[in-house]
Amino acid sequence: MKSNEGGLWTITLFAANEIPSVVVTFVALIMFLQMSMGVALSTLFAAVLLLPWVAQPLMRRLLPGMEGNRWWLNLVEVMLAGTLVFFALTMKYGIWWTVAMLALASVLSAWHDLLARAYYRRRTQHAAEQYHKVLRATASQMATVLTYGLLIMAVGVLQIYFRQRSQTYSWALGCYLLAGAYMLLTLANMLLLRGTGNEPAGTRQQWPWQRSGWASQVAMLVLMLLPQGLMFYSRTIFLIARPQQGGLGCTLQEVGFAQGTIGVISFLAGVAFGRAMENRWGDARMQWPLALCLGLSPAVYLAMTQWRPENVWMLSAYTFAAQLFFGMGLNACRRYIENISGERYRNAVNPLYIPIISMCILLPMVLSGFILEWLTYAQFFMLDALCALPMLLVIFYKRYLHPLRRPA
Repeated sequence: MKSNEGGLWTITLFAANEIPSVVVTFVALIMFLQMSMGVALSTLFAAVLLLPWVAQPLMRRLLPGMEGNRWWLNLVEVMLAGTLVFFALTMKYGIWWTVAMLALASVLSAWHDLLARAYYRRRTQHAAEQYHKVLRATASQMATVLTYGLLIMAVGVLQIYFRQRSQTYSWALGCYLLAGAYMLLTLANMLLLRGTGNEPAGTRQQWPWQRSGWASQVAMLVLMLLPQGLMFYSRTIFLIARPQQGGLGCTLQEVGFAQGTIGVISFLAGVAFGRAMENRWGDARMQWPLALCLGLSPAVYLAMTQWRPENVWMLSAYTFAAQLFFGMGLNACRRYIENISGERYRNAVNPLYIPIISMCILLPMVLSGFILEWLTYAQFFMLDALCALPMLLVIFYKRYLHPLRRPA
């Protein structure tokens, strides 16, 4: 296969892979808040939508022979397109229909992610891997920006235009537009995807708990990701909450621009910058500085509670800094994930990355809404930033007193 063959399929496949996952990961929380579910219940149900992603290793074991098969990919995408349509149709019937359809979309999205990554791995094994890697990352990033950023801004504009109707009506219209775009991607993948052949030798996944020392690695990841798990949903709640409730009272357009566009771009830049720092100075030396960034991210929101942004540009600057720190800090977790998943995924798509990260942040995400009902936003983000101190002490101990070594 030539390096320029299949470039379009890489873009359409991973754009279709990213859109539904962004809806259930980021957009769902805003829907719940606007449907008056309450902060605690909104974070609870939004976090529950991540369970299929935690269960991806189990799903992979239960679906033998499906990975890398283009027909299964086409089938799941048709089901996802239908789910988005029914999601828009049933929103008017109440919040529980919305939760049910989002749960179905989450299961299908996690399943599609498994199939897409396996298909990508098989089809690119004899192709220019770096070329397709760039296309894959670009497609995922653009789909995230367009879904999280433009969809929310579009719904905000629709809510102004249809102000005499309920907010649910505008969300339904936005979901219809999203479903139409997804149908086009599904049709494109039906035309572009080709057969991939047999599974490459030596790519069977080992269960993470079959590796020695996996429990201590997971415990360290939980400690490192605790600040980000607590602020994953609370940062959006803080932006949307009315000023009399202690929030900023941002419009959907401002949230979509600051978090869905500027924030996503900043996060990706932080990941790339952190990776470059590790390549330049070594991951062991950069472990402490990058882990510190995980604590600086909630500190930015703490500063926002004291020096409130006066316009969308100040809001975007705050968000840029917070997400840049988050992206940089996430590189500090990569070493522990590699110790769990093994050497064979060092230069490949790691199928355990998303399930492990999701598992580590799930409980803090659930608890964040309940904690917010007891604390002010300033107190919450102060607590969040302080949660980074135990992690930094443990990393100091492991780095200088008991260095972490990769398993042989």
